[in-house]
Amino acid sequence: MREQQTTNYYTLLELSPTATDAELKKAWHEQIQVWHPDRFGHAPTLHRKAEVRTQLLNQAYQTLSDPMARARYDATIQPSASPRPPTRPTPTASPSSGTYASTPPRAHEAARSNQSPRGPQSLIMLLSPQGQPKIMVPAIHLYVDPREFQPYDFHGFVRIAGTMRETLPVSGYAIAEIPELLCIKRMGVEELYTVFSNPSHNRTPFLQELEQVLAFPARVLVIEGILQHRKAGGRLNQYHKIGLMDFLDALTARYGLHIIYADTRDEAEERIANLAALHYAYYFAEQQGLGRCLKEEEL
Repeated sequence: MREQQTTNYYTLLELSPTATDAELKKAWHEQIQVWHPDRFGHAPTLHRKAEVRTQLLNQAYQTLSDPMARARYDATIQPSASPRPPTRPTPTASPSSGTYASTPPRAHEAARSNQSPRGPQSLIMLLSPQGQPKIMVPAIHLYVDPREFQPYDFHGFVRIAGTMRETLPVSGYAIAEIPELLCIKRMGVEELYTVFSNPSHNRTPFLQELEQVLAFPARVLVIEGILQHRKAGGRLNQYHKIGLMDFLDALTARYGLHIIYADTRDEAEERIANLAALHYAYYFAEQQGLGRCLKEEEL
């Protein structure tokens, strides 16, 4: 605890007190890559040290990325104090380290609840050459766009390490470690009905937003809720059913969307968590030089 009280956040991040927000974020990423605990799974002492250092780095980022908190912090430190930057560790990384980079913590991120575990209860394993150590894919963080209504928190998912708010091209979710890889947009069935049935007012903004997904190699639209025409006696007549299906097919063809239907909120949240984790796993495998191969049960 003494280290937390005396550590200079600027020194910890190897920054000048005049550093910009962009420099702050870059420095945080670099330090996390060096100190992430996943790198030191082979050395318990270093692992514990890395956990402490990572907590300090997170605290430093949370404080310095908030203008008001940064101003209060700056007022408490000695202007003349300029301690020497800390030396970065150089131990051999464990096989799981790779090019893993985490993401800045959200200042007001809620703590994990005691909710029962959900989804697969193990990290994804990569297929490694025979005789080589097994390689685990690190748990990922997810960006959540501030426009997302009642966003998922992904509590209980082993493969999701946490979330943070970040403005995205499309309201929805992205993998924080590699945000340009995958775009996941979520919409409820009522929103879908509104967009479909009111082209003049609701459809145009929706389609304009979807134009932004074309920049992503992987694009997913998750529809949460039961489409009424999928149940006997649903409210959509045959005419509207055909029209809605044509509309969804057109979205798939125009924007290259993978449309996923989830009857409940929990199901939608789990599908998003699994999709994001698997997309990152294939990316991570390629970065390790292993191609797009996971262990058999993961494909």
